Amino acid sequence: MTPRAPHGPSPHSPSPRSLEVFVAGAHAGELRLSPEGALSFAYDSSYQGPDLSVALPVSRQVFTGKTVHAWFDNLLPDSPQVRQGMAAEAGTSTGTFPLLSYFGLDLPGAVQTVAPDNLGALLDRPLGYIQIAPSDIAQRLCEIVASESESRARSWARSEERWSLGGMQTKIALREFNGHWYECTGASASNVIVKPGVWGLSHQALAECVTMNLAARCGLPVAATRLTSFDGVDALVSQRYDRFTSPTSGLVTRIHQEDLCQATGTMPSCKYAADGGPSAPEIMELLAPAQDRSRARFIDALLFNYLTASTDAHAKNYSVLHPRGSEFALAPLYDLASAAPYLTRGKTYRLAMSIGGENRVGWLRRSSLERFARANRCDLQALIDRTEELAEAVKGNVEGALNEQRAQAGIDEVACALVPRITALCNAAMRNIRADHAHFEPVDIARYGRAIG
Repeated sequence: MTPRAPHGPSPHSPSPRSLEVFVAGAHAGELRLSPEGALSFAYDSSYQGPDLSVALPVSRQVFTGKTVHAWFDNLLPDSPQVRQGMAAEAGTSTGTFPLLSYFGLDLPGAVQTVAPDNLGALLDRPLGYIQIAPSDIAQRLCEIVASESESRARSWARSEERWSLGGMQTKIALREFNGHWYECTGASASNVIVKPGVWGLSHQALAECVTMNLAARCGLPVAATRLTSFDGVDALVSQRYDRFTSPTSGLVTRIHQEDLCQATGTMPSCKYAADGGPSAPEIMELLAPAQDRSRARFIDALLFNYLTASTDAHAKNYSVLHPRGSEFALAPLYDLASAAPYLTRGKTYRLAMSIGGENRVGWLRRSSLERFARANRCDLQALIDRTEELAEAVKGNVEGALNEQRAQAGIDEVACALVPRITALCNAAMRNIRADHAHFEPVDIARYGRAIG
């Protein structure tokens, strides 16, 4: 299809003081920047769509303060280097408001932000898809990874693109349809996220893909993820659960969602519970009114992350979907990545969230589950049984998840570390949640198998 000219404020145009906020194409309200640099948000009085956030329910009040700043800031990358690159691309500063004024046409979920004098970029609905070859994607991945390795400022997006993704890890937003790949310009929606894995960790993309597929095999709802080679450069391709692509026309529809830092008014710099971010009990309380067994599915996620030593499951790695009104439910899981292959002996490794106050890998025990059950009003025996059930499922499916990637380079190296370490962790968990305190034995899973160097 013929691309439209890119839309966006000129680097030399006057900076806007307000941004129109749209949710799923409907005008939701206005984000304003005060002369002092404070952000405020007010809903359009005629808006009838879902809440922008659990923390910002539809009302007639003007929302101000940290909650507004945190919600909109979490739409942008966490990395200072990426923000610096985005600011250089836009000819602006690294602040939340100026970056959203330039990169706000394709944000996480169904939210879009646009300056009032640039509404044509959104309302004209430009068909801004440009087909690209796998070799072009490989080049882009290599360029941003090289910049990351040297801690250089860089933008994940190109000058004609207007999308933003949260998080630290290098990634690209693209559209995939009928076996072809497209860059998304203007207000066009992406439907996949492509990322090469964490820089400095050998075969990390492969380990993450195996972890995601293992979770799916264990019955946990997850974003569909696969490992793809782009002209010899391996990368994870994750289908966006916050997008729906028509199988006939290829039209991409946005689905409203927010991560749990947004839902709790937490700045991305505090996404870890240890840094003051949302803890498991706080999330359990948040999910109390949620639909679709959200609390039970969150418990499953906590247990799975422990049993696979997926240590980086902080609040930004959980999200909720907003289908209508004030309804919300836990979204499919994403960014699950076992750290087991990279652990070294004799060190203490901690998960991003604790279970009953315990976040050390290999230290989960009966008293941990007792504290969790008491704090969250759960049935202790059901929690013990579910932990044991998931441990058996993880052990029983890890080989199958690895076999799905048998043709990938590095699979034997990953398997030699992942299988014995996850097996040891699951066995220890099953033993310790049934044992009394006197017979509790923590396990150092790094003693098993060969670490990836």
